[in-house]
Amino acid sequence: MTSLRLKSFGLSDIGLTRPNNEDVWIAYPEIGFFALADGMGGHQAGEVAAKEALDYLYASIQEIKSRDCLELIAELRNAIEKANQWVYNLSRGAESLTGMGTTLCCLIWTNEAIIYAHVGDSRIYRLRDKKLELLTEDHSLFAKWLSMGKLAEECETPFPYKNVITRAVGTAPKANPEIAVSTHQAGDLFFLCTDGLSDVLSLQDIEKILNRSSELENACKRLIEKAKVKGSSDNITILMIESEVQSAENLPGQQRDDSAGSPSLQSDVARLERSPG
Repeated sequence: MTSLRLKSFGLSDIGLTRPNNEDVWIAYPEIGFFALADGMGGHQAGEVAAKEALDYLYASIQEIKSRDCLELIAELRNAIEKANQWVYNLSRGAESLTGMGTTLCCLIWTNEAIIYAHVGDSRIYRLRDKKLELLTEDHSLFAKWLSMGKLAEECETPFPYKNVITRAVGTAPKANPEIAVSTHQAGDLFFLCTDGLSDVLSLQDIEKILNRSSELENACKRLIEKAKVKGSSDNITILMIESEVQSAENLPGQQRDDSAGSPSLQSDVARLERSPG
Protein backbone atom coordinates (compact mmCIF):
# COMPACT_ATOMS: atom_id res chain seq x y z
CA MET A 1 0.00 0.00 0.00
CA THR A 2 2.98 2.29 0.39
CA SER A 3 6.35 2.64 -1.29
CA LEU A 4 7.60 5.05 1.39
CA ARG A 5 10.12 3.93 3.95
CA LEU A 6 8.49 4.19 7.34
CA LYS A 7 10.13 4.24 10.73
CA SER A 8 8.19 3.18 13.81
CA PHE A 9 8.71 2.36 17.45
CA GLY A 10 6.29 0.86 19.93
CA LEU A 11 6.52 0.25 23.66
CA SER A 12 4.15 -1.26 26.21
CA ASP A 13 4.43 -1.16 30.00
CA ILE A 14 2.35 -3.07 32.53
CA GLY A 15 2.08 0.05 34.66
CA LEU A 16 1.99 0.43 38.42
CA THR A 17 -0.98 -1.64 39.58
CA ARG A 18 -2.26 -4.12 36.99
CA PRO A 19 -1.37 -7.84 37.40
CA ASN A 20 -1.02 -8.36 33.64
CA ASN A 21 -0.73 -6.34 30.44
CA GLU A 22 -3.87 -6.40 28.29
CA ASP A 23 -2.51 -3.92 25.72
CA VAL A 24 -1.27 -5.23 22.36
CA TRP A 25 0.35 -3.37 19.45
CA ILE A 26 1.50 -4.36 15.96
CA ALA A 27 3.56 -2.55 13.32
CA TYR A 28 4.03 -3.62 9.70
CA PRO A 29 5.83 -0.73 7.99
CA GLU A 30 6.31 -2.79 4.82
CA ILE A 31 2.57 -2.50 4.13
CA GLY A 32 2.00 0.74 6.05
CA PHE A 33 -0.25 -0.80 8.73
CA PHE A 34 -0.07 0.02 12.45
CA ALA A 35 -2.50 -0.71 15.27
CA LEU A 36 -2.92 -1.04 19.01
CA ALA A 37 -5.64 -2.39 21.27
CA ASP A 38 -6.50 -2.16 24.96
CA GLY A 39 -8.32 -5.29 26.07
CA MET A 40 -10.92 -5.62 28.78
CA GLY A 41 -12.45 -8.61 30.50
CA GLY A 42 -12.00 -10.87 33.51
CA HIS A 43 -8.83 -12.88 34.15
CA GLN A 44 -6.83 -12.72 30.90
CA ALA A 45 -9.82 -12.33 28.58
CA GLY A 46 -8.91 -8.73 27.77
CA GLU A 47 -5.51 -9.78 26.53
CA VAL A 48 -7.16 -12.48 24.41
CA ALA A 49 -9.60 -9.96 22.92
CA ALA A 50 -6.85 -7.48 22.03
CA LYS A 51 -4.56 -10.07 20.47
CA GLU A 52 -7.30 -11.85 18.55
CA ALA A 53 -8.69 -8.56 17.21
CA LEU A 54 -5.30 -7.38 15.94
CA ASP A 55 -4.33 -10.77 14.49
CA TYR A 56 -7.62 -11.03 12.61
CA LEU A 57 -7.45 -7.41 11.45
CA TYR A 58 -3.90 -7.77 10.16
CA ALA A 59 -4.85 -10.90 8.19
CA SER A 60 -7.67 -8.94 6.54
CA ILE A 61 -5.48 -5.92 5.79
CA GLN A 62 -2.98 -8.14 3.99
CA GLU A 63 -5.70 -9.04 1.50
CA ILE A 64 -6.42 -5.43 0.52
CA LYS A 65 -5.05 -4.58 -2.93
CA SER A 66 -6.71 -1.25 -3.63
CA ARG A 67 -4.80 2.04 -3.47
CA ASP A 68 -7.90 4.20 -3.87
CA CYS A 69 -8.64 6.20 -0.73
CA LEU A 70 -12.42 5.72 -0.75
CA GLU A 71 -12.04 2.01 -1.38
CA LEU A 72 -9.51 1.74 1.43
CA ILE A 73 -11.96 3.37 3.84
CA ALA A 74 -14.60 0.81 2.92
CA GLU A 75 -12.11 -2.06 3.12
CA LEU A 76 -10.84 -0.94 6.52
CA ARG A 77 -14.36 -0.61 7.90
CA ASN A 78 -15.18 -4.10 6.64
CA ALA A 79 -11.97 -5.53 8.13
CA ILE A 80 -12.70 -4.01 11.55
CA GLU A 81 -16.28 -5.29 11.53
CA LYS A 82 -15.05 -8.80 10.65
CA ALA A 83 -12.51 -8.65 13.48
CA ASN A 84 -15.30 -7.49 15.78
CA GLN A 85 -17.49 -10.42 14.78
CA TRP A 86 -14.58 -12.83 15.34
CA VAL A 87 -13.96 -11.58 18.88
CA TYR A 88 -17.69 -11.42 19.62
CA ASN A 89 -18.15 -15.05 18.58
CA LEU A 90 -15.15 -16.13 20.66
CA SER A 91 -16.60 -14.40 23.73
CA ARG A 92 -19.87 -16.29 23.29
CA GLY A 93 -18.13 -19.63 22.84
CA ALA A 94 -16.30 -19.93 26.16
CA GLU A 95 -17.44 -19.01 29.66
CA SER A 96 -13.98 -17.70 30.59
CA LEU A 97 -14.16 -15.20 27.71
CA THR A 98 -17.72 -13.98 28.24
CA GLY A 99 -18.01 -10.21 27.95
CA MET A 100 -14.48 -9.64 26.72
CA GLY A 101 -13.75 -6.79 24.33
CA THR A 102 -11.10 -4.31 23.33
CA THR A 103 -10.53 -0.80 22.15
CA LEU A 104 -8.80 -0.38 18.81
CA CYS A 105 -6.99 2.34 16.92
CA CYS A 106 -5.13 1.82 13.67
CA LEU A 107 -3.91 3.53 10.54
CA ILE A 108 -2.97 2.68 6.98
CA TRP A 109 -0.18 4.87 5.59
CA THR A 110 -0.30 5.25 1.83
CA ASN A 111 1.70 7.46 -0.52
CA GLU A 112 -1.20 9.90 -0.83
CA ALA A 113 -2.83 9.93 2.62
CA ILE A 114 -3.35 8.22 5.94
CA ILE A 115 -6.59 6.39 6.64
CA TYR A 116 -7.13 5.98 10.36
CA ALA A 117 -9.82 4.40 12.51
CA HIS A 118 -10.69 3.92 16.14
CA VAL A 119 -13.19 2.22 18.43
CA GLY A 120 -13.20 3.14 22.12
CA ASP A 121 -10.82 5.50 23.91
CA SER A 122 -7.42 4.58 22.50
CA ARG A 123 -6.17 7.64 20.65
CA ILE A 124 -4.36 8.84 17.52
CA TYR A 125 -2.43 12.12 17.48
CA ARG A 126 -0.40 13.93 14.82
CA LEU A 127 2.63 16.09 15.55
CA ARG A 128 3.17 18.62 12.77
CA ASP A 129 5.45 21.66 12.95
CA LYS A 130 5.92 21.02 16.68
CA LYS A 131 2.15 21.22 17.30
CA LEU A 132 0.34 18.14 18.56
CA GLU A 133 -3.25 17.55 17.42
CA LEU A 134 -5.66 14.90 18.67
CA LEU A 135 -7.22 13.32 15.58
CA THR A 136 -9.72 11.04 17.33
CA GLU A 137 -12.56 11.65 19.76
CA ASP A 138 -12.94 9.10 22.55
CA HIS A 139 -15.98 6.86 22.44
CA SER A 140 -16.67 7.29 26.16
CA LEU A 141 -19.23 8.75 28.51
CA PHE A 142 -16.67 11.30 29.63
CA ALA A 143 -16.19 12.52 26.05
CA LYS A 144 -19.98 12.73 25.64
CA TRP A 145 -20.24 14.84 28.76
CA LEU A 146 -17.51 17.13 27.49
CA SER A 147 -19.21 17.54 24.11
CA MET A 148 -22.46 18.49 25.88
CA GLY A 149 -20.69 21.06 28.03
CA LYS A 150 -21.40 19.11 31.20
CA LEU A 151 -17.80 19.13 32.40
CA ALA A 152 -14.50 20.83 31.86
CA GLU A 153 -11.80 18.38 30.82
CA GLU A 154 -9.74 19.06 33.93
CA CYS A 155 -12.64 18.31 36.29
CA GLU A 156 -12.67 15.30 38.53
CA THR A 157 -15.10 12.76 37.09
CA PRO A 158 -17.31 10.83 39.54
CA PHE A 159 -16.88 7.07 39.66
CA PRO A 160 -17.63 4.99 37.66
CA TYR A 161 -17.92 7.16 34.54
CA LYS A 162 -14.30 8.12 33.88
CA ASN A 163 -13.46 4.90 32.04
CA VAL A 164 -16.85 3.84 30.68
CA ILE A 165 -16.51 3.48 26.92
CA THR A 166 -19.48 3.56 24.57
CA ARG A 167 -18.00 1.49 21.73
CA ALA A 168 -15.69 -1.51 21.75
CA VAL A 169 -14.58 -4.38 19.54
CA GLY A 170 -16.15 -7.72 20.47
CA THR A 171 -18.86 -6.66 22.91
CA ALA A 172 -21.69 -6.36 20.38
CA PRO A 173 -22.45 -7.65 16.87
CA LYS A 174 -21.34 -4.30 15.37
CA ALA A 175 -18.29 -2.23 16.31
CA ASN A 176 -19.21 0.91 14.35
CA PRO A 177 -15.65 2.22 13.91
CA GLU A 178 -15.02 5.89 13.25
CA ILE A 179 -12.81 6.32 10.16
CA ALA A 180 -11.18 9.44 8.77
CA VAL A 181 -8.40 10.59 6.43
CA SER A 182 -5.37 12.75 7.13
CA THR A 183 -2.76 14.24 4.85
CA HIS A 184 0.87 13.61 5.66
CA GLN A 185 3.93 15.69 4.93
CA ALA A 186 7.64 15.56 5.64
CA GLY A 187 8.30 15.75 9.36
CA ASP A 188 4.88 14.49 10.49
CA LEU A 189 4.77 12.09 13.40
CA PHE A 190 1.69 9.94 14.01
CA PHE A 191 1.26 8.80 17.58
CA LEU A 192 -1.08 6.05 18.88
CA CYS A 193 -1.63 5.36 22.58
CA THR A 194 -3.89 3.66 25.10
CA ASP A 195 -5.68 5.52 27.89
CA GLY A 196 -3.00 4.54 30.40
CA LEU A 197 -1.08 7.44 28.92
CA SER A 198 -3.79 9.89 27.83
CA ASP A 199 -5.69 9.68 31.14
CA VAL A 200 -2.79 11.23 33.03
CA LEU A 201 -0.84 13.32 30.51
CA SER A 202 -2.41 16.32 28.78
CA LEU A 203 -1.92 17.16 25.13
CA GLN A 204 0.53 19.85 26.23
CA ASP A 205 2.50 17.37 28.37
CA ILE A 206 2.84 14.98 25.44
CA GLU A 207 3.69 17.72 22.95
CA LYS A 208 6.47 19.04 25.17
CA ILE A 209 8.08 15.63 25.57
CA LEU A 210 7.88 14.87 21.83
CA ASN A 211 9.48 18.18 20.93
CA ARG A 212 12.28 17.62 23.42
CA SER A 213 13.08 14.08 22.25
CA SER A 214 15.40 13.41 19.35
CA GLU A 215 14.46 9.75 18.72
CA LEU A 216 11.23 7.77 18.71
CA GLU A 217 12.51 5.27 21.27
CA ASN A 218 13.54 7.97 23.72
CA ALA A 219 10.20 9.75 23.31
CA CYS A 220 8.28 6.53 24.09
CA LYS A 221 10.36 5.78 27.16
CA ARG A 222 10.08 9.30 28.54
CA LEU A 223 6.32 9.43 28.00
CA ILE A 224 5.80 6.14 29.84
CA GLU A 225 8.06 7.30 32.66
CA LYS A 226 6.05 10.52 32.98
CA ALA A 227 2.75 8.64 33.02
CA LYS A 228 3.99 6.42 35.83
CA VAL A 229 5.24 9.42 37.80
CA LYS A 230 1.76 10.91 37.43
CA GLY A 231 0.33 7.70 38.90
CA SER A 232 -1.23 5.97 35.89
CA SER A 233 -3.09 2.92 37.20
CA ASP A 234 -3.41 1.21 33.81
CA ASN A 235 -1.25 -0.50 31.22
CA ILE A 236 0.52 2.07 29.03
CA THR A 237 1.17 1.51 25.34
CA ILE A 238 2.58 3.85 22.70
CA LEU A 239 3.21 3.40 18.97
CA MET A 240 4.90 6.11 16.88
CA ILE A 241 5.28 6.27 13.09
CA GLU A 242 7.08 8.67 10.80
CA SER A 243 8.30 8.64 7.20
CA GLU A 244 12.00 8.27 6.44
CA VAL A 245 11.64 10.28 3.21
CA GLN A 246 13.39 13.20 4.86
CA SER A 247 16.75 12.54 6.42
CA ALA A 248 17.98 13.43 9.89
CA GLU A 249 15.41 13.75 12.64
CA ASN A 250 11.73 14.12 11.98
CA LEU A 251 11.13 14.72 15.64
CA PRO A 252 12.01 18.37 16.23
CA GLY A 253 14.03 18.66 19.40
CA GLN A 254 17.25 19.31 21.17
CA GLN A 255 20.12 16.86 21.38
CA ARG A 256 20.00 15.62 24.94
CA ASP A 257 20.43 12.62 27.20
CA ASP A 258 17.02 10.94 27.43
CA SER A 259 18.05 8.01 29.60
CA ALA A 260 15.94 7.21 32.66
CA GLY A 261 18.42 8.75 35.07
CA SER A 262 19.33 11.81 33.05
CA PRO A 263 19.10 15.31 34.61
CA SER A 264 16.77 16.45 31.82
CA LEU A 265 14.32 13.64 32.50
CA GLN A 266 14.41 14.14 36.26
CA SER A 267 13.87 17.88 35.80
CA ASP A 268 10.79 17.27 33.64
CA VAL A 269 9.48 14.73 36.16
CA ALA A 270 9.84 17.24 38.98
CA ARG A 271 7.92 19.87 37.01
CA LEU A 272 5.10 17.39 36.33
CA GLU A 273 4.92 16.44 40.00
CA ARG A 274 4.55 20.10 40.97
CA SER A 275 1.96 20.92 38.30
CA PRO A 276 -1.70 21.01 39.37
CA GLY A 277 -4.07 18.28 38.20
